[in-house]
Amino acid sequence: MGPQAQDLACAGEPTAPPTAPPTARGPAQATLPLPGLDDAPPPALTISQLNARVRDGLRGQFPEAIWVVGEIVDYDKGAGREHRFFQLVEKAPSQPRALAAVEVALFSGTAERLLDKLASGDDPLTLRDGIEIRALVRLDLYVATGRFQVVVQDIDPSFTLGKLALTREQILRELRGKNLAERNRSLGFPVPALRIGVLTSPDSDGWNDFLRQLQESTIGFAVTLAPVKVQGVELKPDLLRGLAWFAAHADRFDVLCILRGGGSRTDLAWFDDRDLAFAVAQHPLKILVGIGHQRDQSVLDAIAHSEKTPTAVAALLIGAAEGARADVAERAARLHAAVTDHLATRRSNLTSMLRAVQRAAERHLQRCTAALAATAREMQAAARTRLARQRADLRAAVARARQGSLRVLERTAARLDGQQTRHRLLDPTHVLRRGYALVRSPQGRVLPSVTRLSADQTVLVQFRDGTAEGRITRIHPDP
Repeated sequence: MGPQAQDLACAGEPTAPPTAPPTARGPAQATLPLPGLDDAPPPALTISQLNARVRDGLRGQFPEAIWVVGEIVDYDKGAGREHRFFQLVEKAPSQPRALAAVEVALFSGTAERLLDKLASGDDPLTLRDGIEIRALVRLDLYVATGRFQVVVQDIDPSFTLGKLALTREQILRELRGKNLAERNRSLGFPVPALRIGVLTSPDSDGWNDFLRQLQESTIGFAVTLAPVKVQGVELKPDLLRGLAWFAAHADRFDVLCILRGGGSRTDLAWFDDRDLAFAVAQHPLKILVGIGHQRDQSVLDAIAHSEKTPTAVAALLIGAAEGARADVAERAARLHAAVTDHLATRRSNLTSMLRAVQRAAERHLQRCTAALAATAREMQAAARTRLARQRADLRAAVARARQGSLRVLERTAARLDGQQTRHRLLDPTHVLRRGYALVRSPQGRVLPSVTRLSADQTVLVQFRDGTAEGRITRIHPDP
C-alpha cells in the first residue's frame, strides 16, 4: 500500500478527546457532583448527527481525492444496476485471505463515463472481480448507515493492464523454465484432423460460427462439445475438468479446440492462469486456441497453436482437411499411373511366360500320360492277384463266423432258459399264492422292514386276490 493508503489507514485510528488540566484542590481532596432534582441531563447527539460529524471530520482530514490500489471483489454481483457497490481488498502473495478491505461506491454518472472510457481505449478494459486496479477516490461516510466507503472518481487503466501483462510473463517464464512452453505447440498436426473436441460455451456466437463453418464445408467432421464457462470465476474449474476429460479420452480425438467469442483485455485475462497453462502445455492432444482477440494474446495463445477467432480455427481445420484430400487425390493419380505402367509390363511378361509354360506343360503331360498308362497296367495285375487272395480269405472268415455265431446262440439260449426259471421262482405272485402278503406304501414302494414304518402310517397290503388298505397302530421290532 502506498504512502497515501498508509495515511488513510492511520486516519481511521481513534484519538482521545482533549481534556482540561485538573483543578488543584489539595493532595487528597476531590469534589463529586451530587445528582439533584433540578439538574439538566447532559447533551446528546442523534445517530445521524453523530454520523454527519464523523463524515465531516473525515472529509476535513482528506479534502482531496487520493489514489488507492486494491483487488476488486463482489463487483460482478452488481452487474446491471444503476450504482455499483463492491470492495477493494489488499492481499499478501502467500495468503489467500485479505489483509484489509474497504467498501467502494461507483455511482451511475461516474460509471457511465468511466466504463465507456475504459472499454473504448486502445487497450479495452472491463472491470470484473479478481483484477487489481489503481483508482482515484474520495473518502466518505454514508450517514444513514454509518458505513465508511470510498467513492470512485477515476481509474488508471495502464496500471491494471501492466499487472495483467506481468502475470502473463511470470507464467510463461515458469513454463520456459520447465521446458513446457513449446511442448503442445510442437505436437504434429494430425492429417486429416476430423475428430474435433471443443471447449466453449454452447451459447456463444463464436461456437455457432465455428460449427456453421464446419458444416458448410461438407467435410465429415465429428465434433464433440464439452460445455464450459469462458469468463468469470467458473472458467478455470470448468476448463480444467474439460481438459482432464479430453486427456482421458485422447485416443478418440485428433485435436482439441478452446474457443471464445472475443471480449476486452480483462476478459482475456481469465485465461492467464498458471494451472490452466500447465494443463494445456502438458495435454496429449494438440490444442487449437481461438478466443477472439485480434491484438492481445493470452498465455494459452503463447503455448498452443493460436488463431485469432473461432472461425479462423474452423478455416484452419477445413484447409488442412482439404489439403489432405488434395494430397490423397494427387497421390492416387500418381499411384494409378504407376500401377498402369507396371501392369502393362507385367502383362507382357506374363504373356511370354504363359507360352513357355504351355509348351513345357504339354511335354510334361505327354511323359506323365505314358507313365500313368504303364502304372495302370501294373496296378490292374496287382489288383487281380490281391482280390483273388482276399476273396479266399473272406470265404474262410465267413465260415468261421458262422460256426462262432451258432455257439454264441446256443449259450445265450441256455442262459435265457435259466433266467426264466429264476424269474418264475422269484415272481411275487407265486409267493402270494402260497399265502404270503406284500406291504407297500401309498406310493407303491415295497416296505420290506418295520424300520420303514411309523405309527399312524397308511399302508397297502397286497394279497394274491386283491389289495387292502390299513393303518399302523403299533410297531414291534424284533430284539
